[in-house]
Amino acid sequence: MERKARFSLSSYLVIAVVLAGLFAAFSGESRLQQAPVPTRNVQKTPGVSSCSPNKMLPKRNMMKAIGSALFLGAAKPAISGDVLFQSQEAAPVLCTRPKPGKGRPLGIIDVENKEVYERTRCIVGGYTIGDTKYEFQAPDIFQPLTGFFAGGPDPAGTLDMRLETMKYGGNRPVTIVISNGKGNESKEKRPWSGKKSITDLGNPDQFLKTFAPQLVVNEKIATVEEKDGIVYYKYVLYKAAANYNNRKVISAAIYNGDLIACVGLASDSNWEKAKPVLLNVIDSFRIIPNSA
Repeated sequence: MERKARFSLSSYLVIAVVLAGLFAAFSGESRLQQAPVPTRNVQKTPGVSSCSPNKMLPKRNMMKAIGSALFLGAAKPAISGDVLFQSQEAAPVLCTRPKPGKGRPLGIIDVENKEVYERTRCIVGGYTIGDTKYEFQAPDIFQPLTGFFAGGPDPAGTLDMRLETMKYGGNRPVTIVISNGKGNESKEKRPWSGKKSITDLGNPDQFLKTFAPQLVVNEKIATVEEKDGIVYYKYVLYKAAANYNNRKVISAAIYNGDLIACVGLASDSNWEKAKPVLLNVIDSFRIIPNSA
């Protein structure tokens, strides 16, 4: 009796999933739906009926839709698009923070580890950069970190914003950070304090030595861009080492004596997928002038 009941329940579940796949195939509402078949000119022969190709679903596509429905639980979530992150404003997505009493394990922050981290609402930015606002766009799969040092995004209290995701493959996260270059150190000790433009610290090569004096790279691409009268130095950097974050992209500018750098970090294992995303992030990064 128990065996029959189990068999019956399993049968109903399989039938329900298959029916769901058929419904998705005919309705065209599945997110794994195939692209519509383009309409072609079909010459009609008298006495032979014809149907519009847009109203017919090929059997092969129908079987794909059924298979997609059967294995939908194993499918990766789709990236729905970019969202705008603005400093000192509510994050457009849920943030990630350590669960009470869990602290933070040593090593890489895995935002998908639900035993250690939980999702919550939060304000992003305004921890080490308080006088100047900025914004950038990033895919909504990036999770802002919160609840660390002084409620900020990192344990050391040196960053103004930090976002991470594990959705680009590899065994390392892809990270976006906003830094003022010197963390919670007093402004008087920062070499760019009182400067009006990043050009006051020299050309892109000279600035990079000031911003990251310990940085050693094997490949470097540097460009200069101006937005709203503010000059940005932009970099694509590579260090030939099999370690964490050996790929970096940077966009940095100085405004009213504040240095603000948007840095994208990846590793060789996920660089090819993350590269266009991180380049778009630093391209969208901009400081919001006080008059805006």
